[in-house]
Amino acid sequence: MGKSSTRQKRIPELDYMKGLGILLIAVYHLVFFAENSIPDKMVCSLGWAFIGIYFLLSGYTCRQEGSVTEAYRRRFGQIILPSILLEIVLLLLGGIYCIFVHDYTVTDVLHETAVTFLRPEITVHISESWGVGGLLFNNLSPVWFIWSMAWTELFFHPLRKWITGKGGKVFLPVFILLVAVQIPMYVFLEPAPWGLTIVPTYLIFMLMGAKLREWKAAERLSKVPAVHAVWITIVLFAAHFGLWCLNGSEYYYVSVYGKNGAWDVPTVILQTIVAFPALYFVARGLGHLGIIAKAVGWVGRHSLTILLMHAVFGMVYCDILGVYSRMGEYWYLEWFGITTTAGIVAQSFLVYVLSLVTCVPICLLLDRINRKFVLKRNAGNENN
Repeated sequence: MGKSSTRQKRIPELDYMKGLGILLIAVYHLVFFAENSIPDKMVCSLGWAFIGIYFLLSGYTCRQEGSVTEAYRRRFGQIILPSILLEIVLLLLGGIYCIFVHDYTVTDVLHETAVTFLRPEITVHISESWGVGGLLFNNLSPVWFIWSMAWTELFFHPLRKWITGKGGKVFLPVFILLVAVQIPMYVFLEPAPWGLTIVPTYLIFMLMGAKLREWKAAERLSKVPAVHAVWITIVLFAAHFGLWCLNGSEYYYVSVYGKNGAWDVPTVILQTIVAFPALYFVARGLGHLGIIAKAVGWVGRHSLTILLMHAVFGMVYCDILGVYSRMGEYWYLEWFGITTTAGIVAQSFLVYVLSLVTCVPICLLLDRINRKFVLKRNAGNENN
């Protein structure tokens, strides 16, 4: 049996889920809503739910065959390292842009480069002023997600291998142990850079994804009658939104102690469990929309690249249009005594659309570079 036959067939609904998720994340980063309004709460709850869903999908789609070393080579070579290289390029170009447009000095760029890669939790010990980033850092801050992925991948592959070797019987004890470890880490430890204090949560999500794959969860959900799926989706999204309003925390994923303490941990896990089937059913329905489904699936396959780039382009378009930048100085306009009008929302939505459209040719260019690299690597392997 050939190696390709052992690989799981690509499930388009999972790409749709990633696509919907990154589109929501971009709304969260770029589009203004009045603070604590219903749209604001909905975008916050669904946007942050995608973080857990993404790790869960990573565990679901992660190939099971091969050694831990091979898994590291695959995941870090194909996902983590290219993302870091892209971030470096964005920092260089963004730094030059800020020097010419926002009166940055070279020292300012170096400062915010350090804050971006080392995170404020470390750089604050260099200098108190280095504990806070500015415009460049704010628009490149999604890099924390890449670091969190890297740390989680380091632990996930050997742990998954061990669980599989035990026939999966230790999955539940490991799940409970990780929750038990996560709660005191989250409550008592100071926020660590790169989401280190939240790694057990990410591990839980990836292990859940691997277990759902074993159970063929996507195939089972695809067989649920459409009418039932609609009602289940409504109930689950209502439950998810209720959990967010009751106990949600925007700061959990950057390891900042939430308002509800230890309860944040089971709440985040439960939100992800509830959101997965609901988002899958939405993705399943999206699959009937032809070209729209293809577009969202394409976005999903380029979700990490778009995550890193969209806010940078948002900064540029806010400057060009002369409008407020949410990832810049203004997160909520109400903090500055400014009313979030329909006009401001429309302007920020235009920035959102332009930013995503600008990501498309960059993604296509990177695809082309990647194809050439793969062809060259395969040719080298054949010669060897």
